[in-house]
Amino acid sequence: MSDRIRIGVVGCRVGRAWVEGAHAGEDTVAWAVADLNQGLAHQVAQENEVARVYGDYRELLADDEVDAVGVATSPDVRKPMVIDALNAGKHVLVQKPHGLNAAEVEEINTVAAGSGKTLVYSYFMRHEDENKKSRQLIADGRIGHTYHAHVHYHYLERGVDYEPPAGRDWLYRWGLKGGALGQHGSHYLDQAWYLMGCPQPQWAFAVSHSAFPTRLKVERHSEDYMSFLVGCDGGITIQMDTSAVIATWADRAWDLRLRVLGTAGTIEVESTRLASGQTRSGTRRLLGAIYTEGDTFVDEHAEHGSGDFDGEIRDFAAAIRGEQPPDVSPANALTFMKLLDAIYLSAQTGEKVQVAA
Repeated sequence: MSDRIRIGVVGCRVGRAWVEGAHAGEDTVAWAVADLNQGLAHQVAQENEVARVYGDYRELLADDEVDAVGVATSPDVRKPMVIDALNAGKHVLVQKPHGLNAAEVEEINTVAAGSGKTLVYSYFMRHEDENKKSRQLIADGRIGHTYHAHVHYHYLERGVDYEPPAGRDWLYRWGLKGGALGQHGSHYLDQAWYLMGCPQPQWAFAVSHSAFPTRLKVERHSEDYMSFLVGCDGGITIQMDTSAVIATWADRAWDLRLRVLGTAGTIEVESTRLASGQTRSGTRRLLGAIYTEGDTFVDEHAEHGSGDFDGEIRDFAAAIRGEQPPDVSPANALTFMKLLDAIYLSAQTGEKVQVAA
């Protein structure tokens, strides 16, 4: 491996942010991209000074000068690509959702363990400096004993009468980890879980609605609303509601309120963005006893999630070099996928579901 890690990205629609991050990084190079949409691939390559453009992902994997690969294709085709990349001797960063279910993630982890290569999974909110700071504050006991998190995340992902674009069908088919939770809401479930130190989940109880199905004809449509309660070790609970369609919304792109409650304080994040792109709030506060002591920990965020993908690439490179453990390790990703599996199964059956050990 050269002094700068040469990164190839498979899937340029979502993966273009990784290409930009690799191009911007001090110790990474955006070396290659692969996408069946060659127009998109060449556009992303030109914008980020990428040396090589491929169509088939296997052509990129055959490039001996590629050190590491980000796989950002849809989850229904992702698993064999990740396994092929590991078998080709590449370090791998896997986009979320990490697979269709926990069994797929477990299979990927087994291959990675035998490959000797670094495997990192994506949840880009973990790479925000403020989230890392909040997690350390909680770990240090600054808000006392954490016992509950509440997440409200509603966003306007689509309209009521919607024709899914080509290649995006997976988002609207039940069981493919798309929908309101799998596509976007899972970022904030992971954020709450991460802030609390990733306690072992034990059970989930969920309800879902598909009140606004798209024009796609499927046996069961993915959820446009999900609400659930999760129980973890130590009596810790996480409550969340998330929605991808709000019929009365015309003025907002998203509405986020995330709170981690402790016996001596609360970490709170709020962000509302207008459909025009203007961020209305975006405050982060440390409340309770810490707040009355004068440590207000207030920060304004002009952009929701800005810089996260750059940070994800930096952390991926640091994990490859052995400078830090992956922010989302293979074991951590497997536990989180088991939790998602339990939430979806509960929503399907109407029963409380135990999270697989």
